[in-house]
Amino acid sequence: MKKKYSRGELSKEILKSLAIGGFVVVCFVAPNFAQVAKLFDAKNSKDRWRLKRTLYNLTKERLVEISYNKRGEETIRITGDGEKRILKYKYEEIEIPIPKKWDKLWRLVIFDIPEIHRRARNALAFKLQEVGFYPLQKSVFIFPYECRDEIDFICEHFKIREYVNYFVVKEPENREYLGQWFNL
Repeated sequence: MKKKYSRGELSKEILKSLAIGGFVVVCFVAPNFAQVAKLFDAKNSKDRWRLKRTLYNLTKERLVEISYNKRGEETIRITGDGEKRILKYKYEEIEIPIPKKWDKLWRLVIFDIPEIHRRARNALAFKLQEVGFYPLQKSVFIFPYECRDEIDFICEHFKIREYVNYFVVKEPENREYLGQWFNL
């Protein structure tokens, strides 16, 4: 394989690769998982064994299903639990792209999440700071670049969309300080 994977990282990469491939990978001549091995550049028996073991563990965890048709073709499908795991990986790796030229608009995220959803509220605030937002108040965050899709994804991840508002602002009150904070 091209790279050495740490514990659990190979499973993560296999799931993500299967998802990119449209949730279904068909391999010919069972139990030859040729496409998965080709995808990960498994050239020797040790690499192929590692991939097979990882796929077996993914089936044991019910993240993927392997089925065979009458012609002996092997189909690997991601289960509902596998899709949830992939969304978790996407959430953990979310980044907001920084354009070369700033449009001179600010993005304001304001939320009022009920106490019953405290964990989601705290996780949202933490994630906003993690991706680079500046906290104006406990539930008001500002960012200089377009990020609506990322905010929508985060809100859907926590199932709190109805409590979060996204605004585009031309001139915030403390724009000089914010410009320094974001190096604009």
